[in-house]
Amino acid sequence: MDSRFFEYQGKLYPSYIRDGHAADFIIPAAYKFCIGKGLDIGGTKDCHYPSAQIINIDPPSIYHATNLPDEKYDYIFSSHTLEHIENYLETLLYWRAHLREDGVLFLYLPHPDMAYWHPQNCKKHRHIFTPEQIGLALKGLEYKDILCSCRDLYWSFAVVAINRASKQGGLG
Repeated sequence: MDSRFFEYQGKLYPSYIRDGHAADFIIPAAYKFCIGKGLDIGGTKDCHYPSAQIINIDPPSIYHATNLPDEKYDYIFSSHTLEHIENYLETLLYWRAHLREDGVLFLYLPHPDMAYWHPQNCKKHRHIFTPEQIGLALKGLEYKDILCSCRDLYWSFAVVAINRASKQGGLG
């Protein structure tokens, strides 16, 4: 087989997927939405949204996906992170509380068309989502102007949502 491809459970995928760094694939599109002061939740020093503050997924870091700095941001960018978080709905609501009014939530998620990314095959993943599921979840959490892409050549999809005006002052 050509080295630019690999096979998993009888299906053909591009080899670059095994290299990781999914954010590199979507960052050029994110530039159109993620402007100003922001966070990259799940980013690493080797692969992150430029100019964003990198936030780890889990403790022991002071700040992590469910313990963000106590301020509001213009955007939250997160690539291949939400599927690792046990209570993703609570987390999405928590992230919303850290976005300014009209702030952008930009998610890049593994697409269920790739069998390896299903939790039964990739034990690090707690969930696998469809674009439709995430769109409905964000709508239910009162995000607005929700865009969900189709699967791309990284076997992933992007979601962009805007934070509605908060009904309460402050975080929480």
